[in-house]
Amino acid sequence: MIFEFILDFDTTDISPEIHQKFFRNSELLPAQQSCALKHWEAMMLIVKRQLPRALVLEDDVILASNFLEVLNRMMREELSIITPHVTFLGCGGHYYIPHEEIEVDRLLYPRNQGKFADSYIVSLDAAQRRIDWIAEHGIPRPIDHLFEQIDREQQNAMFWLEPPIVEQGSHNGTFGSTLEKSYPLWFQSLQFRWKKFWRRRYH
Repeated sequence: MIFEFILDFDTTDISPEIHQKFFRNSELLPAQQSCALKHWEAMMLIVKRQLPRALVLEDDVILASNFLEVLNRMMREELSIITPHVTFLGCGGHYYIPHEEIEVDRLLYPRNQGKFADSYIVSLDAAQRRIDWIAEHGIPRPIDHLFEQIDREQQNAMFWLEPPIVEQGSHNGTFGSTLEKSYPLWFQSLQFRWKKFWRRRYH
């Protein structure tokens, strides 16, 4: 397994030419533009290298203690999916599979919506569709919302991992976010844990 950091497209790297190419019709903040371009670059590398699938993680992810164990089991299901698709590993937005839908020995569930872009596996053909859409339309919205829009329009299947094995440290109170205004970390932590408990219990 090969890992690579996306080091290009920090906020200081976004030239007027890049801004005109990707963000002429958006009002994204520089940090949001940087995040979007790093995801775009990841898609470009996937297509350039013809990778059948790739795992994309943002730099604020907190991995569960059993991350590798669950990931290895999950991939047996993931590799059986032959359509263009995206598989979400995290609990972004505190979306979970309802209890009554959970099946023994099943980890992946098809859904009609995406999650946050903190942790996902994307297939080569789904990455190509995202690139093609952005080439025509640019990046008008935050990248997680935009990817969901593209995946819907281009009919990339979406799957959720249940239970999730990734949390965002900038959401669970581990550290602050550079993309949006943050509450004090103690409040973020309390809010995150309450939402997680409530959604888990009553979903």
